[in-house]
Amino acid sequence: MENYRYFIRIPNHLGDTIMAQPAVEAFLQLNENEKTVLMMPDWAKPIYKKEGNVKIIALPSNRRHGFSAVLFQVRELRKYKIETGILLTPSFSSALALFAGGIKNRYGYAGDGRRMLLNNCVTLAKEDRLHRSEKYKLLLENAGKKRLEIPPPRILISDSQKYSVADLLEQNGITRADRYLVIGPQAVAESRRWGTENYAALAGLLIKNLDIKIVLIGTANQYNSGQKIAFDPENIKNLCGKTDIEQAASILAGAVLFIGNDSGLAHLASSVDIPLLILSGADNPKETSPISDKKTVIIKSYLDCISCVKNICPKSGIEYMSCMKEISVKEIFEIISQNILSRFQP
Repeated sequence: MENYRYFIRIPNHLGDTIMAQPAVEAFLQLNENEKTVLMMPDWAKPIYKKEGNVKIIALPSNRRHGFSAVLFQVRELRKYKIETGILLTPSFSSALALFAGGIKNRYGYAGDGRRMLLNNCVTLAKEDRLHRSEKYKLLLENAGKKRLEIPPPRILISDSQKYSVADLLEQNGITRADRYLVIGPQAVAESRRWGTENYAALAGLLIKNLDIKIVLIGTANQYNSGQKIAFDPENIKNLCGKTDIEQAASILAGAVLFIGNDSGLAHLASSVDIPLLILSGADNPKETSPISDKKTVIIKSYLDCISCVKNICPKSGIEYMSCMKEISVKEIFEIISQNILSRFQP
């Protein structure tokens, strides 16, 4: 059994994985002489490419949730003698795997009934509304007993990946000379959806007035929503479900702008340092907004229900989904054409 000093459980969702990246990278750099195990979703490996003293356990989708997944993770953890485990995930099951995996010192935030499984439980006051990236930093500082300096998240795109994605775009009718922007067509949470009709109308204005092409990126189950937006297949390309993380990051890196809600894709766009236009409502920008100095957040803060952080809108009648309905297509088009593109493009 090989000895390892640290174990870090990386979050399961794309946005959280990217928000955690700077703190994890800083932690690994400060502890480069210590052997560390990272456990993460298999798709997240390009975000945490590491060598040397870092061992990666990549979890396929059927090994992340549920009782059988806990058993699998416990078996993997018991292959190593690990001194300190750090949970960046909030679930009971991940704490159970850490406990049953035989790790001596177990760090994580309280919640979901897992306090009894963590012998180093980090607690935040209710009024402590830190950005999630800061929460990850604080947790890693507690476990490592060292202060961390964290930059914005960054994913580096290799030249070979750039050429590969340029070929992919060309196969879909977007040449190397074309300007394009990226839209995330549908939020996972119902309460955060601006609507395919709005995106389609916005796409029409952008194509007509700005001589620009549009790429839709998302998961395979968002493909049908993308088709409702891609009314002009010559200028709107629906690549939902057709890219992996590296390809999506590379497509975003070549875009003049990302438009969408506070989502995993928005965080991926921030990590390649392009302008972002975030349509915010049920999410709380103070806690989860992408970290970027090229970000414009549209939020109707005068609404009494704003940032409710509910996946389904609790309102009814004319108040239902007000945070999204109050954002007009004309408003977004004017912000893009008069402000964002003029500010960030030569």
